[in-house]
Amino acid sequence: MEVGGLKLRPIRTRPPAASSEASVDAGELNGGLAQQPLNPNQRADADGSDACTIPEPVTPAGRAFLDPSFNAHILVILGSKVPINVDALKSGLRETIIKHKRFSSIIRKSDKGELIWVPTSVNLDEHIITAGGDTSSATFVEDYVAQLAQAPPLNASRPLFEFHVLRAKLGDAVENTVLRVHHALGDGTSLMSLLLSCTRKAADPNLLPTLPTQVYRSETKSSTWKAFGLLVWRFLLILWYTFLDVCSFIATSLWLEDSQTPLKGSLGVEKLPRRLAYWTVSMDDIRIVKRAIHGTVNDVVFGMVAAGLSRYLQQKYNENLGSGDVATKKLLGSKRMVKNQQKFKERLAHLRVRACILVNTRPSPGLQELEKMMKGGSQARWGNEMGYVILPVPLAAVENPLEYVFKSKSILDKKKQSLGAPLSYKGATMLMNIIGSEMPTRLTLNCGAHTTLAFSNVSGPLEEVEFFGHRITHIIPTVVGQPQALCVHVQSYMGKATIVVTSAKDVIPDPERLCEHIVCALHEMKESLPYEEKLEK
Repeated sequence: MEVGGLKLRPIRTRPPAASSEASVDAGELNGGLAQQPLNPNQRADADGSDACTIPEPVTPAGRAFLDPSFNAHILVILGSKVPINVDALKSGLRETIIKHKRFSSIIRKSDKGELIWVPTSVNLDEHIITAGGDTSSATFVEDYVAQLAQAPPLNASRPLFEFHVLRAKLGDAVENTVLRVHHALGDGTSLMSLLLSCTRKAADPNLLPTLPTQVYRSETKSSTWKAFGLLVWRFLLILWYTFLDVCSFIATSLWLEDSQTPLKGSLGVEKLPRRLAYWTVSMDDIRIVKRAIHGTVNDVVFGMVAAGLSRYLQQKYNENLGSGDVATKKLLGSKRMVKNQQKFKERLAHLRVRACILVNTRPSPGLQELEKMMKGGSQARWGNEMGYVILPVPLAAVENPLEYVFKSKSILDKKKQSLGAPLSYKGATMLMNIIGSEMPTRLTLNCGAHTTLAFSNVSGPLEEVEFFGHRITHIIPTVVGQPQALCVHVQSYMGKATIVVTSAKDVIPDPERLCEHIVCALHEMKESLPYEEKLEK
């Protein structure tokens, strides 16, 4: 693979060593899960003995992620201020993540044909891969991650995670670590929380990091009848918005597809090579806009994405319009071209472009609870319990960039009053338990393939943290294997927000341009505010 003059060596996935265990068969199940039926009342202990226990079944969403056509992996880049000490990394992992049941188990098929998690021994040497290369290349890490996105699935004969130590710079980081984990192990929120529970404050290594907390506004007191009327009205709104979301989810899963744009991928886009770009902005700028519109950080972030997508599509259209030969330009004339541009701006608002969001439907355990989980003293639930939320992206060609935020706020406020996400999870689980995983997995894939992009916004620590003695400069997450050509993640850390854009390079060859449009939109939103709003604390 040749990227910008840099020749990357193929990603090594470390083929499994020969083993005499009868539990691993040469056949394949679910695209690489090679297992032999296992008695559900037995487990393989690290010392090879069997103990009486009941193996935990793979969640319905986990079974869908294990399907060969939905081979989803989560990638997280952790930048380090100092060279990475592999021995310290191994020692830390042994005391934390390896003790977590998902990271010390493999997936097998029981004698009833069910996929279950079975504890196993973990050899960290098989899970930590050190990669060097042309460190003079400024894009080595991004290119490596893009190549990692196309690597073969993780080896199913051992726990489904890897740590890649990259001896190359990225931003302020001297070296970087890339965590590659199969989505079957858990949803993005749980996995990110688990990763953060392994970190400590850089200022005090004995304390867990501080995460942002949601501030809820207290409602003004009202008379009994007025309060009762508001309660009934809210109940009716919940019913209505839930009904709309369920109808939208069913229609999208079956036939309703987004408009064909330069952002939309086609069938098989999840198998195409990927590119990654990122940009960091100040959380203070986002909060200034948030206070001005009396909204939330999510409102501003989604408005930034909507503005960036709108401007990217306009720029693509203008490039295509101006790419004709001289004769064509003379034939159309400048007035005709201006008229066509105006028509496109009017049509932009009518394009169906939607974002697909996976929402955690159960309360996420806190960092302290996750720390206990790795020590074996927690009963917190774990796994993929996610519902789908389909967000229409408010595309438009407007003069005031704040219009994108106001429209995004209106859309998100309605979604907050809907039970569509938990119902989509419950419905898919029930369907999977009745008829098996094939059809629900296909419907889930359709839901992603019929939308334009995947989107998420995850909160990170407020202060600098260290990961097993390595001070972290940046946290850059993304997901690969989804049936969309575009994936946008926003990750906050240490007072900054990192916009991460991952795209199929045959569809969107310039994710850095899209990333720049999103960031520029935020700056223009801030500049459009009155001077007093900018100074308000």
